[in-house]
Amino acid sequence: MKTLLDQFGRLRLLAGVFTLLPLLALPALGVVWLIQSAFGVWWLAAGLAALAVSWLCHWLAGRREAAALDEVRTEPGGAWPKQAQTCWERVQQQAEEATLEDWPLDEPARLLQLAEQILRLVAGHLHPHSTRPLAEMTLPDTLMVIERAARELRLQVTENIPGSHRITLAQAFGARTLKGRYDEFKPFIKVLQLYFMPQALLRQILGDLLLGQVVQAGSHNVQRWLLGEYIRKIGYHAIELYGRLVHLDDGRPLEAATPGALEDLAQADITRAALLEPLRIVLLGRANAGKSSLVNALFGELVAATDVIPGSTAEITRYRLERDEQLRALVFDTPGFDAGGHETAEVGVASLEAAGLDADLVLWVTAANRPDRAEERAQLDRFRRAWADPARRAPPLVVALTHIDRLRPLREWAPPYVLDPPAGAKATQIADAVAAAATDLGVEVATVIPVCAAPERSYNVDDALWAALLFELPEADRVRLLRCQRARRDAQDWGLLRGQLVQGGRILVSALRRRGTDDTADEAR
Repeated sequence: MKTLLDQFGRLRLLAGVFTLLPLLALPALGVVWLIQSAFGVWWLAAGLAALAVSWLCHWLAGRREAAALDEVRTEPGGAWPKQAQTCWERVQQQAEEATLEDWPLDEPARLLQLAEQILRLVAGHLHPHSTRPLAEMTLPDTLMVIERAARELRLQVTENIPGSHRITLAQAFGARTLKGRYDEFKPFIKVLQLYFMPQALLRQILGDLLLGQVVQAGSHNVQRWLLGEYIRKIGYHAIELYGRLVHLDDGRPLEAATPGALEDLAQADITRAALLEPLRIVLLGRANAGKSSLVNALFGELVAATDVIPGSTAEITRYRLERDEQLRALVFDTPGFDAGGHETAEVGVASLEAAGLDADLVLWVTAANRPDRAEERAQLDRFRRAWADPARRAPPLVVALTHIDRLRPLREWAPPYVLDPPAGAKATQIADAVAAAATDLGVEVATVIPVCAAPERSYNVDDALWAALLFELPEADRVRLLRCQRARRDAQDWGLLRGQLVQGGRILVSALRRRGTDDTADEAR
């Protein structure tokens, strides 16, 4: 007030008040006119009708807002292992159970307690045997996660809050101060409103009663979503941090070809450099089950040697598969794992197990005319136990049931065959063989594809088997990404350690040299 008096003076301010006095009298005169002319009731009725329409719009907006908020939420990483997926389910459960009464958004101290609770939950789940699970992280990873979370928050604020790029912190705190002062003088404003516009005050009171719950529900939905996102966001980054699923950015894409893939490509006679890590499809099964013949059928040409004598594939052979721009992969043709087979002894059981563990997609090849699958089931269960490692993601499994042309009646071969329901004696035998293979190997019937890989009788490879492989491609790609992540992390750890040792050696040598120089100078003095 003193500032206005100093700038304009009392007389100028008084002149301004008398100038505005007629305008200030208009609301009171308008109310008197409404009462005298009997239009006040109609004005109030029209206001109530507008209020009803406003209530309906608010209600529809609240429903649309709730549906939109349900769609915008943090999701788990697509290439996370099972251990991380299980941990995410616990984080999601906590996000669903958290309430605004327990964790109010306007109390920073409580939110910090909630963040610590989430970190303890994640750290304890991913490091159950550690006495100090919260300390199971490296300093560079911690700083990088903080950097990423801050960047994501900056983008969300910039993209979703209008004018945020021009609002300063001083302006934000000033707005909160003005809001507080308005709340202090709100009763006096209501008294003035009662004097000048009693109908408007009555309409506002009714509006608060009718719309208050709707608006409050919408505000509650937003706050509830913010609380859930707060929990999910912290949980997401905590899982990546404590699960060592992040790697320091070195400018290369995550899917860049690993050293092992480059070596496999070289052995497959691929001269051009691969920019991305190829998918690894590994064929496993007994000797003479038709794996090499199936490779030839997949490629559409003779690329693998086949023979009726077990042992035609004496080592793991790699092939580059590119077909119709739908699938680009390295195919690994492996020897049979039959106990006592000389091909297994030459390659080594460890190499076969390593190939199975590094597979992104497993094509299990079993013969339809050999029902003795006890040894196959035992070998497959060994792989399943290894794939069940919580730090891994099990590769999808497709079973190719080969040699269906050798089922009875032996002389009948007239594809295609209808299996559901079976049409004819041969189709019945094939359907029974599919069901038996699924039971013997412990897999779903839908994953068993009956095929014939003989060159002159090729059947069901180009259509059914390819369709099954393409169906499993998204999950196989997630396994590939996790494998790339693990390889990148291992290479990064060794690279950083090597660089740190080199730098530490240089510092030590420099210190020794300085000490030697100082000793020489002391002796000279």
